[in-house]
Amino acid sequence: MVGDLRLRPPVEADREQMLDILNSTDDIAKWTTIPFPYSDDDFDKFLGSAEHRYVIEQHGVILGGIGARPDWDSHTALIGYWLAPHGRGRGVLTSVARAVCGQLFELGIQRIVAEVMVGNLASGRLLDRLGFTLEGVARSVHAPRCGLSEGRIDEQIWSLLPGELAPG
Repeated sequence: MVGDLRLRPPVEADREQMLDILNSTDDIAKWTTIPFPYSDDDFDKFLGSAEHRYVIEQHGVILGGIGARPDWDSHTALIGYWLAPHGRGRGVLTSVARAVCGQLFELGIQRIVAEVMVGNLASGRLLDRLGFTLEGVARSVHAPRCGLSEGRIDEQIWSLLPGELAPG
């Protein structure tokens, strides 16, 4: 729990809400690697994932998702997130991402990385608020996304080390 927000693993009962959210607009797919359109098979893969993936819920309504892929050999983790339009502009993701990063550090992670498609200004602002450092840009990382971009997409690499997480 983060205030009245609940982080929990996804369950089968989330299928309809997730499909509705992820298929109602292409702006999530434009800035993430989430497929568009989002299918039942995509949801099944999400459910079956062994990664640390969570649904962000408030009063029974799914607002988004956040996850981390730890590499315990290197004590690093890759973090990713998305937020539905009805969850934006209220500090939801800032609160939740701060809590998840804090938990990762408590588990022994020594470096958290976020990969952000160039042009995703909202994610850049979020990461900056959390204390992440923009390390650089990897060129031509992603193929054109679901017809949402004309060419290959560059990616920003952001990182956060223990002691750098901005207080909430």
